[in-house]
Amino acid sequence: MVKNLDTKEIWEFSKSFVRREGILVAACLLAAVSSLAAIPKAEYIDWHVLVLLYCLMLVVGGLKKRRILDHCAVRLLQKCVSLRQITAALLLVTFVSSMLVTNDVALITFVPLTLIIGREAGLDVGKIIIWQTLAANLGSMLTPMGNPQNLFLYARYNFEIITFLKVTLLPTCLAGGMLAVLLLRQQDRALKVDLAAVKVERGWDLGVLALLFLLCVAAVFHLFDHWLLLAITVTAVLVLDRGLFRQIDYSLLITFGGFFIFIGNLTQFDFLNIIRDSFLGSAAGTYFSGIAASQFISNVPAAMLLAAFTQQKEALLLGVNIGGLGTLIASMASVISYKLFAEAYPAQVRHYLLLFLYYNAIGLFLLVPSVYFLLLY
Repeated sequence: MVKNLDTKEIWEFSKSFVRREGILVAACLLAAVSSLAAIPKAEYIDWHVLVLLYCLMLVVGGLKKRRILDHCAVRLLQKCVSLRQITAALLLVTFVSSMLVTNDVALITFVPLTLIIGREAGLDVGKIIIWQTLAANLGSMLTPMGNPQNLFLYARYNFEIITFLKVTLLPTCLAGGMLAVLLLRQQDRALKVDLAAVKVERGWDLGVLALLFLLCVAAVFHLFDHWLLLAITVTAVLVLDRGLFRQIDYSLLITFGGFFIFIGNLTQFDFLNIIRDSFLGSAAGTYFSGIAASQFISNVPAAMLLAAFTQQKEALLLGVNIGGLGTLIASMASVISYKLFAEAYPAQVRHYLLLFLYYNAIGLFLLVPSVYFLLLY
């Protein structure tokens, strides 16, 4: 028998949903309200981006389920004999893997590993997790598939891969240097953790997933048709593991759709041309607008919003990626690591947030002017 929900239960569920999916709710509301003043059009939705994102989610979800990244990380950590080496290994695997499987997946995979190490060795791992978050947000800057805003901007502006890497390579190297300095300043001591080996089930399905990932990369680089990719990926997953369909972050896809409609509606209002000409007509204006907007609405919506009003693609790409530093919501990947830490150490949440803002402020202070003067000035 279905239980009847009373008003209080509905209200509590609604509040919980809004807290959990605030950006999704905002995107849908903005799309609905703006559609009252302007007629939405089907062509506003960029199906190329949505299809690529969906396929990447399925394939990366399959690879994550087979614990390939965990296997590589544990093998690396087993060779470490000091706190600095362990921290370096965690930062390295997070930094590099975020370039390939997105910053979200990198943090979902490796932050729990850090928490296990913390329990085993009696470490306060809050600072290490914050550094991992920096590594994920900044490492993912390098490639189009590193994060959702890159995937969107790569498709939106028809970037060539060489052009894209020319923009992102230097900031990624600067970010790596900043993380190395933080690491070298860490107090070191002998430390060895005993981690159980992670076994990877090798088989034909792993080979299929690897091939699908390569097809996803080819589609991102405009070398393979995205609709054909969707057909192949869905068919393969139906055969390999139907449970992957339930693990997809559908809220992110709906959020993208909502923002596509909202931003498409906005372009119909002539008064917004004033904002475009005032702030987004120059590289500097676009760069700093991307950083500022990311602090309040997160860098994915900021990229989608500002892209509708500027052709300064390099400046916008840099702005929303550097803008992933700062507030907790500047990059939604940061919220993932925060939630994982808060569940494990609820009494240390306030200290974590203060330390998070401290290191993110350092990152902004170092990278914002450096990137601007080296690449945009």
